[in-house]
Amino acid sequence: MDKFPFPINLDRDSPIPIYKQLSSAIIQAIHDGKLNPNQRLPSENEFARQYGIVPMTVRQAMNELVRAGFIYRVQGRGTFVAPRFLEHGLERMLSFSEDMRARNLIPGSKILSFEHLSPPDRIAELLNITNRDLVIHVKRLRLANNQPVGVHDAWIARVLFEREELEESGSLYHLLARKEVYLSDGDDLIQSVEADEELSGLLGIRVGAALLRITRLARDHAGRPIEYVEASYRADLYRYSVHLRR
Repeated sequence: MDKFPFPINLDRDSPIPIYKQLSSAIIQAIHDGKLNPNQRLPSENEFARQYGIVPMTVRQAMNELVRAGFIYRVQGRGTFVAPRFLEHGLERMLSFSEDMRARNLIPGSKILSFEHLSPPDRIAELLNITNRDLVIHVKRLRLANNQPVGVHDAWIARVLFEREELEESGSLYHLLARKEVYLSDGDDLIQSVEADEELSGLLGIRVGAALLRITRLARDHAGRPIEYVEASYRADLYRYSVHLRR
């Protein structure tokens, strides 16, 4: 990158560490609109050469910004400004992939576990089946432009498919439609929870960080429950909005 998108003044006499000054300057540039969502940042070496600092100091600043959700890395491509919020409206029931594409982001997922099994009593009751029926239990890490933003823990009833089919499709709702299972409506419950050790590791956030937990029960046109999912999203990247009228 030949040109830096904004100037940074580093005060070497300040008691504030240089990496902190650098990360604060980048955050301020994001807030001021000098850096746009998904804009590529200079490399760590470019920062180091431009400001006469060592790459390790730049890396320390960048790691802090990644953990805080201000930037994200794409292997082989560089470091980019993260969308500050992935805002989801409550007017329509969208899949995660549909939601991300509507924002001009690239949806992605990593399957953490996939199994066919008989459901626990609680899940069977929610899906209006017996615990002798076979369901699919799949847990996925959800990505936006390769940045982890959420974890979906889903139970699917009344249709069977293989892990390879879901990996090839990428979108559960698109795969269900290919199986002639069409979702019509659903109920979402939104709660605030704290990240446990597992979610902390998967999402790259600290233990105890705030998460949005969206619990959804989705039904087909006949009113039969098809999917029960608990989706945990990073609260610093994701929020819900609703339009109200009186």
